[in-house]
Amino acid sequence: MELYVLGPAFGCPSIDAQCSAAIALLQWRYPDGEKEWKVISTHEQDGQLPLLADGNLRLGGFGNIARHILGAGDYNGQLDAKDHADLTAASSFLEANGQNLLDISLYVSFENYSTTRSAFTRILPQHANFIIPPRRRAGARARTEHLGVSSIDIDNVHDDLSGRTSNVDGVGKEQNFEVEAQKRASLLLPRKDTLKSLLKRPEHAATFKMHALADNFFGPLQDMLGDKSYLIGEQMTSVDCQAYGYLCLMLFPRLPHNWLHLAMKRKYAKLVRYVERIHAALGLHVNVDDVLSLSNCKTDADLEGRRKACDMSLPWCSPTSANFSDIVTMTLGELMQHVPLLKTPPTVLATNRVKAPLWQRYLPAFVAATVGSTGLGVYYAVRNGLIIWPHGEQAHIFGRKRFSDFGHLGSALAGVGLLTRQAQGEAAYQQQQDAGQPVHVDVAVQGDGGA
Repeated sequence: MELYVLGPAFGCPSIDAQCSAAIALLQWRYPDGEKEWKVISTHEQDGQLPLLADGNLRLGGFGNIARHILGAGDYNGQLDAKDHADLTAASSFLEANGQNLLDISLYVSFENYSTTRSAFTRILPQHANFIIPPRRRAGARARTEHLGVSSIDIDNVHDDLSGRTSNVDGVGKEQNFEVEAQKRASLLLPRKDTLKSLLKRPEHAATFKMHALADNFFGPLQDMLGDKSYLIGEQMTSVDCQAYGYLCLMLFPRLPHNWLHLAMKRKYAKLVRYVERIHAALGLHVNVDDVLSLSNCKTDADLEGRRKACDMSLPWCSPTSANFSDIVTMTLGELMQHVPLLKTPPTVLATNRVKAPLWQRYLPAFVAATVGSTGLGVYYAVRNGLIIWPHGEQAHIFGRKRFSDFGHLGSALAGVGLLTRQAQGEAAYQQQQDAGQPVHVDVAVQGDGGA
């Protein structure tokens, strides 16, 4: 059984929440090697990660993987109706609200996105670094557009919010200044900032929005946790793995604007201890360099020895390397998205993903290979003389033959024909002149007396 995920980052099992949740699920479900399974770091293809390969079965998304791993009986058998309803509600709540906070924290903020992109650079092949991070940021902006924070960067509020000089407030306050002149002059002076005007500024309004979103997410989770060890009860369930996937990426990354980390640490200590407990109990801490070093292992023995040397608790395998077909397919697919007539309709990377058909995934590579091989074949044939291209030969003009095409005799006949046409033309012209020439008639008039 193989689990394909985006690579680790920030000390978490994966840079993607659902991938981290899937790793936690398998680590919880199959402890101490109860069933052999592997974790393989790869790069995203059409939003299909995490992807579980179990024999001939391929499952994408945390929900599908959880249903397959736990099974219908085990998934519901240990929970009563109330606990099962709470589990379903908590899972829906995490899926609906957790991703928005991660989108804003990791992708929308420009400086935070720079850190996130650096983490992607370490785990992705070179060609994918120009495709996957911008694609994921575009999806994050689209998902959070309704929140009004897609175009601003969360920053600390500076001490001096007005940006004015220190002596501006004293202007216009002389005792002898006339009231009417003071009213007119006040229109020319900078307006004094009030609490209402400060709250209307985009950067400050965004800060309050972010903290409100964080409270709306952390508050219900902490209330559900209460004094219990886990969200549903004293025993761990799949929703705890799902919650860990989102919360670990909110707690562990150290970002330039770590408002989400600080909000969690200062106000929701129970959630912090809850995440750290799962992180330690399942052994989910990951060192990126250790995982990348597995790519040098040639045999299973080398791989196992490297895991023990690095004290890995997760069954990591060598990261997948991109082949030529993957590079061409991904690159052409991304280029086609920028061509108006060829790009697909705008979509948002959703949490429930559907695998694209096989022909649709490999059509760009097939078209590129066909065009490229045809061009190379024609070039090779011309280069080696298999196809002779005419150089300096007489041009052949296809059409009705003329008299001049039959040599000197044909040219003489053509001259006779030309003279004949000229004579006929002159005769016709003379007839037209004769037909239109006026006739003068002398008429003699004789009177009664004689001539």
